[in-house]
Formats: sequence, C-alpha cells, structure tokens
Amino acid sequence: MNFSDVIKVTNSLAVLSSNGIYIASGSQHKVFIRITNTLQIFQIYSCVDIVQNILWSADSLFILIILKHRGIVQIFSLENPDWTCKVDEGSAGLLNAIWSPDSRHFLTTTDFYLRITVWSISEVSVSYLKFPKACANNLAFCPGGRYLTLLERRNFQDHLSLFDCRLQWTILWNITLETDDAVGVVWSPDGRYILVYDNCLRYKASIYSVGGKHLNTYCAYEPTQELLGIKSVSWSPTGQLLALGSYDQKCRLLNDFNWTCLACLKHPVNKPIDPSLGLSPNGRPLCVDDEVDGDLETYRAHRIDIYEEFRTGASSDLSTNFKGPLDSSTVQYKLLNDPVTIQSIKPDPKQAFPKVGIGLTEFSSDGRFLATRNDNCPGVIWIWSIDRRLSLFSLLIHTSGCVSSLMWDPSCSARLALCTGSDTVFLWTPQGCLAVQAPTHFNFLVSSLAWLSTGDGILLQSENEFCLCYLDSGDKFGKHKPLWKPPKINLSTGKLHQYEIKRNSENEPDHCLPLINSVENEDCDFISNPFGEDVPNWLKQHSKISSDITAKVRRRSLSSCDKRSVTSRESKPSRVLSSLSICRQAWLAPSPNIKLAKKSTIQNDITSKR
Repeated sequence: MNFSDVIKVTNSLAVLSSNGIYIASGSQHKVFIRITNTLQIFQIYSCVDIVQNILWSADSLFILIILKHRGIVQIFSLENPDWTCKVDEGSAGLLNAIWSPDSRHFLTTTDFYLRITVWSISEVSVSYLKFPKACANNLAFCPGGRYLTLLERRNFQDHLSLFDCRLQWTILWNITLETDDAVGVVWSPDGRYILVYDNCLRYKASIYSVGGKHLNTYCAYEPTQELLGIKSVSWSPTGQLLALGSYDQKCRLLNDFNWTCLACLKHPVNKPIDPSLGLSPNGRPLCVDDEVDGDLETYRAHRIDIYEEFRTGASSDLSTNFKGPLDSSTVQYKLLNDPVTIQSIKPDPKQAFPKVGIGLTEFSSDGRFLATRNDNCPGVIWIWSIDRRLSLFSLLIHTSGCVSSLMWDPSCSARLALCTGSDTVFLWTPQGCLAVQAPTHFNFLVSSLAWLSTGDGILLQSENEFCLCYLDSGDKFGKHKPLWKPPKINLSTGKLHQYEIKRNSENEPDHCLPLINSVENEDCDFISNPFGEDVPNWLKQHSKISSDITAKVRRRSLSSCDKRSVTSRESKPSRVLSSLSICRQAWLAPSPNIKLAKKSTIQNDITSKR
C-alpha cells in the first residue's frame, strides 16, 4: 500500500465525486478540486464565506457549497468555471441542502423545517414542499431518482407523500401513517418498498409499496411494553432482507416475503465466547460442558474468528486517545484461540441518547455479510454470515478506541475497512485481516474513511487533513457472482404501477433469485439442488412449507381438471429455495514486503485465518 502526501482541509471537508475522478476539499473561503489519481489541482473556487459543507451532483459536473451562517448556497460547474449559481434564503435561514438525483435540481430546507424549496439550475422555476416533518431523515429519493417521498405533519398526524420529480414535482398520493412519531423514511435498493420507522421511544417499522399500500407493520414487543425502539436500519443490496438495529442490543432481520423476523442476532457481552464453539441459535455463548437441550440437539457448532488489535512497543495503557505525538509502536491483529469476554461500558444516564444498542448495521456489497456495532462496546465489530447459515462469522476487537467509521468495498464481494480514530486503518476479509499504519512522520489520526468507487484506494480523513491510501494491484481479488440477483425494476419509465422486469433471457429463469412462493413459479423448469446438512433451520422450514403448498395446489388442480374432463398439461417440478453457495472468495492479504510511496513509510502486519 502507498500513501499520498497529506493535504490540509477545514472541518474534515474532503468529498469524493460520484464517479471517483475528483476530490473536493474546503479550506476557509476556498474549494479545491483535485484529480484523484495524482491529487493535482483541477479547479479553485472562491466562496463568500467559510465553507461548511460540500456536495457533489450525481453526474459529478456540479458542486454545491453550503454556507449556513449566511443562509447561502453556491453552485459551481466543472465544465464551465465562469458559470455560477447563488441562492440566498434570507431571514428564513438555511438548515440543509441536497442534490436531486437528476443533477439539475437541488432542495433547500429552511430553519425549523418551515418549508422545503426545490430549485432548478436548468430552468427558471421554483417549487415548494409544504408541511415537512421536523426530523433529519424526512425525505428520500427512490433508486431510479424519479420519485420523492416526504414525511409530513398535518393535523397532528404523520403523513407520507409521493412526488413525481419529472412532472414538475406534482404529488401522486398522500397517506396517513400508523406511526406515533416517525423520524425516518428509507427506500429499498430495488425500489419496491418504502420503510417508515418511529422514534426511539416506540418500536414500530411500517412497510409500504410504491403505490402507497400498507404492507405490514413490525413491532418487536407487545403494545403494552414500554421499551426503546429502532436505532439503525439497513437494507440488503437486493432488498430481500431488512436489518433493524435496536436499543436492546439485538439486530433483527426481516424478510420481504411476509415481513416477519427471520433471525434475531444477539450481541452477548460480559460473557466468555469460545472461538471454537461460537454462539447458539438463541445467541447464547456455547461452552464445552453445556448440556444438550432442545436448541442444541440438531445444532452444529462452528468456529468463529476472533481478532484483537495488539500493539507492540506501546505503553501499557492501550486505551489512549492518540491526541499527542504518535509513538513508534506497530499494530497487528492477533487471532485468538482462547475464550474472550467483551466488556460492556456503562452508559451515563444523565446524557441524552445514551450510547447503548446497535448503532450501526451495514450489509456487504454482495449481501453475504452483515457488520454491526453494539454501542455498549463500541470498539468491537460483529460480522455475521448471511450466506449459508445465519450465524456469527467473525469478531474484531479494537483496543485503540471506538470504531468511528466503517465501509464495505463497493467494487468487490466482501472487504471491509474501518478506523478507530488512531493512526491505523483496519481491513477485514473472510480469509484474513490487515492493520495498516500511516507513516509515523505524518502524525495522522484517521477519523473517517471512504472507498474509491473502483476499489483501488481509500480516502482517509483526520480533523484537519486528508490523504489517499492506494492499494497495489496484488491487493485486489477477482469479483464473483453476487448472492442474489432480483429482477431489475425500472422506475424511470412508464407509469407508477407498471414495472419492467428484466430476466437473463426470455425462456431462462433467474437462478440467482431465491423465490419463496413456489406456487407462482410452478412452470419453472429449474430444479434446485437438495439442501446440505449445514443449512439454517428457517431455510429448511421455508422449503418444507413451500413444497407442501405446491403439492396441495397440484392435487386440487388435477382433481378439478378431471371433473371438467379437461386434459391437464404435464406437471413440472416447482422451484423451491435453493441452498446458497458455499464458495467464499476473499481478498488475500498482501505480503509484508510492500513498496512504499515516495517519502512515506508504513508498517503493517498480517494475520491470516488459520
């Protein structure tokens, strides 16, 4: 790995463009546009005040600058540096601004959420969205960018409205929500569902279709139980799974078939976890002397990889805040074989929004892994396997601080990068881990990171600096077929309720999509492979139920055909859930002999999975 030179910025303002070609950084009143590969300056723009936020358009041709103190938004063009746009909200104030996916409109929110204004940079037109809900995540665009959902508050009730961005932002429908106090709306990645979730005092998640139909409302507790609710949400890349992180230190996975809980992923703390045994189906750490009960009779224990950050040559106090000059210690991951106990941090009851519960949930790019962070132990990352069995796959324990930023590589299957506010970047793959230290003379503390869209580099940021970490060609590994490929729904054309479903070919079914309802696919010629032994119980149950339903439907259809003396066509085997692939391709950690960048040194240690 190679490190670039460190560049000064203001308030960690370094943002990658959507296409990954440019990096925009703010320094006082100026904005610098640099080319990612060389970090050479491409453009320099001057603003009327100190830059507070930078936003790229989806096509990477425009850049939006937010100046909150003056209530001003400035927009610059990369193709035409002489063209500028300036919007002054005046006495109404400016709270936030975002780009529309078409890159030709942007939305500004006034102070106290009085209104949302839609501005056009290609036409002289302005639209207003009234009654916005006073919450940060009150609007969301669909993946295609054509529709906008907005949380509203009308007559002391929560409402959800859908706007067509191509028809002058006209409203298509407005419905009353069943939530008590909704605080967020999220589209599924395939554009089929809309999730609306309640505030932290109520555990309620409502699912709606694109047409505004209420599909289901999920609540983990009884209505009479007064317990804290949802803290984080994340959709799988296919939209077939929904992860809900809760304040009770559990992450619940919902399926898009009937919106019930497939699995409840528990994060046990203050209990020894044996790497050779893992966790039981109910989330309890297993021990060698455990008695065989109902849950463990058919359960197959599995090994989990537990990695712990270890510093050599450092002081005995490993919980340092890294605020002074950095020492010459080296960092590596150690693979633990003995049981380990994860200590829980007691939250301060006097502070609002205590640091408890699952505050972070992120699916990998192919949907095979789920990374979670329990804020009761913020230095530990839990990585769950969603591939062949729903179980804990790996634990990453960090002693240098809390995990402040985490991101999956968008270009490959399962490669995770994270930082803890120290001088080290941590990388994880199913086959091993890597700890990479920034050069000592940089005195660089990584507070946040972001992958390049190509996956060959990482943007690292500290409080007032940023640099790029380039990965060598040998650090990459080949791509493989994703876990699932749902039908591609094109929402950008046609009417609202008409979808264009694209298959691999007209006569060939999509073998990658696990279709749960086998009745709808009775004519499918594809016969799935039988299940292996190491398959989750919930998957076997779904398969058994689907087979029973299919058999009943066939008997009814044959009997009805006999009564009517109608020749029945040949019955073809129905498609059931196929066992998921057990092939895991992962990035192989590079050898320690890495070529260093000019005037940069790096120390890294590799611990591979045994």
